[in-house]
Amino acid sequence: MGLDVNARLDRVLDHAMSLAPEAVFLTGDFCAAEPIQEIFHQLRARLDLLGVPFYVTPGNHDDRQMLRNAFFLEGHNYEPVKGLVRVKDKDFIFLDSLPGLVDDDQVTWLTAALEKSPEAAIVIHHPPVPMGVVFMDNSYPLRQTDALLAALTADGRPRSVFCGHYHSYRMTKWKNLEVHVCPPTSFYINPNQQEFQQDTLPPGYLMLEWPDEGGFRVVPHYVG
Repeated sequence: MGLDVNARLDRVLDHAMSLAPEAVFLTGDFCAAEPIQEIFHQLRARLDLLGVPFYVTPGNHDDRQMLRNAFFLEGHNYEPVKGLVRVKDKDFIFLDSLPGLVDDDQVTWLTAALEKSPEAAIVIHHPPVPMGVVFMDNSYPLRQTDALLAALTADGRPRSVFCGHYHSYRMTKWKNLEVHVCPPTSFYINPNQQEFQQDTLPPGYLMLEWPDEGGFRVVPHYVG
């Protein structure tokens, strides 16, 4: 699409590291048209330079086995990539929506994980609710969401969900959920068009902050 995606990623990582984060989360679609093993190895080599922990979840353009080969993730072959991560005193549950849905086994595991870590936030490639990006909501939404949403909303606790997939920055509140879609490091999608239309914007990311004085904020950064 006329973009140097590696250079855009480098700019975002350099900017983010200047703010001294405790960890870096990446929400998938590391490949484009089809998954290529070497791309995952190149990404791993780049992330190893950061000097902080990093955690990944696959997108619908990725491959679970290739991701495992590069990042030495738990599980086998094409099993969903999921897990519970603690950064300082905060818990994050990583889910795998690679096929465009979260299967029943993951929902069962999620329910048990939330019982043990009820204040955990969720990290997943696809947002679980419509986000107001017309083309993506109509063409590539997360499917079969009833059981997943039931698990995420059962206790009524306020819960943050951090996603990628939509190639646009968005935040939506739905019941007890606050769903954040991270701006992409690659291409943007015009959120107002029924058909695919590329937007021209600088690469971006979200900084998640828990200030010492209390509270929580999500700060979008765009790196020109």
